[in-house]
Amino acid sequence: MSHPHDNWAKYYDFVYEQTFGSLYNTLTTYTLNVINQILPTGTILDFGAGTGRLTIPLLEKGYHVIAVEKSSGMIEELLRKAKEKNLQPNIHCCSISEYEDGKADMALALFTVLSYSITEDELSKNIHNICRHINPSGYFFFDLPNTVFFNLGQLINIETSHFRRTVELISPNKDNIYTYREKCSGIFNGQKFCYEDEFQIRYWELSTLDKLLTQNSFFEDTSKSFSEFSSTGSTYKLYKKNEAISDNISRRASDY
Repeated sequence: MSHPHDNWAKYYDFVYEQTFGSLYNTLTTYTLNVINQILPTGTILDFGAGTGRLTIPLLEKGYHVIAVEKSSGMIEELLRKAKEKNLQPNIHCCSISEYEDGKADMALALFTVLSYSITEDELSKNIHNICRHINPSGYFFFDLPNTVFFNLGQLINIETSHFRRTVELISPNKDNIYTYREKCSGIFNGQKFCYEDEFQIRYWELSTLDKLLTQNSFFEDTSKSFSEFSSTGSTYKLYKKNEAISDNISRRASDY
């Protein structure tokens, strides 16, 4: 079964660097700095790890990282990059809800990862599994694209002598599900390349995530704001596992 980005994982980082220039690497630097401020050391679960944009530098900084990614193409590229740096990441090729291994002090779902959950049932299962793999007093750091992102229609339209890329979002159905459609061609490492990709993504309201996290998994919104990401078109949120809430609910249940 093919997954989004499977057929262009080899070019993924190159394409984003060509599309956004230095902003792409700046976003990564900002993200790593925020993670380090929240959790100076520990174990991190990187859900939707992709080609290792965060996994690789986090490993270099001394974190224990568990990378979860369902695209075999993306994992192949992550492994290639890790080998170049003599790193040995712990990688699981599966969906978020299928992950079954160790827990972490922080879980990440960044760069629109949660928008790939199309149904409410899928999102609920993903959130539930993420939360049960976070240690007591651990964190969940994620982002959700805003309506401005989805309402753009044409997200990218670049045409130069050596690189062409168009990305558009086709109008949604009643469930806020959009079709993401991309075409790209260019020259990579002296060789011509060309690919097309199409899949579905969904707009989710923050209130939906808040409900799933606070009512079902004993998490609290830290209310921390992240001005570093104000220009990304996404809202970044940090939740913390509150064991006191969990213990209180468990005690109440035992009274009956």
